[in-house]
Amino acid sequence: MACKVARRSLCGIAQTCKATFPIFSVVCIKKFLRCKLALEVVLMKTQTKQKSRFRGFYTALFLSLLMIGAACVFAYRQTSQTLEQNLNSLNEQMELTEAESETEPYEAPVIGVQTDVAKPAETTAPPAATTAPATETAATAAETVPETAPPEEAPVHQLTPPLADFAILNPFSDGELIKSETTGTWQTHNGVDLSCAAGADVFAIDTGTVSKVCSDALWGYTVTIDHDNGVTSRYCGLDGSLEVREGDTVQTGQKIGVTGASPDLESALEPHLHLEVQKSGVYVDPTAYFG
Repeated sequence: MACKVARRSLCGIAQTCKATFPIFSVVCIKKFLRCKLALEVVLMKTQTKQKSRFRGFYTALFLSLLMIGAACVFAYRQTSQTLEQNLNSLNEQMELTEAESETEPYEAPVIGVQTDVAKPAETTAPPAATTAPATETAATAAETVPETAPPEEAPVHQLTPPLADFAILNPFSDGELIKSETTGTWQTHNGVDLSCAAGADVFAIDTGTVSKVCSDALWGYTVTIDHDNGVTSRYCGLDGSLEVREGDTVQTGQKIGVTGASPDLESALEPHLHLEVQKSGVYVDPTAYFG
């Protein structure tokens, strides 16, 4: 009996759930749709506010640019008018000045003053005759003639080798490219390398004036001599104990210093003297000057 009662109660509950479930579903769907509609309304309002902000910004920007352009046009017109007025006034002044300069000045007659009075004749005394004899004048002129100094004799150029004992290590390339043993690059050799012992005496190949003495980063101590005939000689790779200075006059065969270590640009070679000769600014073969 109890089982039958339980079964009936369960069946009642099931029927009640079946009847109320559609109503509950409809209520939930209505609430969901209301929330969705409210959310869309909020989003539309937000987008409208952002668009209105950007429209206001662009409107203000456009008005500012329009005002600036109007100010520029106004200033340009005012300036052009002022310049035109100044130019017109300047042209008028120039025309008046030219007209005044072309008209002859009018001289008013002076009342009560006689203007036709004859000027007294000017008398000029004849020049006094010179009585000095012509011979004295010629003698005085002869005494005042300066004596001409005899012309100076041009220096005699006797060329001599820069070293007492040497051998040609690398010749003059005459503008051709040769491979450097030190740098490994192809380059011109603008002088001649004369092999010698370290500390060998170096002599001037010709008379001249020492134009430059310096310590070069690539060539070491160098001495340049100007030979007064468009020819200059440069001695590179010398020792620091030089015997000449800038401005000194040297004679052919005069000692100017001694050789030092090979310069950095040719450090791969044995001790030697690098000699360069230029004629009118162009490198030439140095061996042609001392044989």
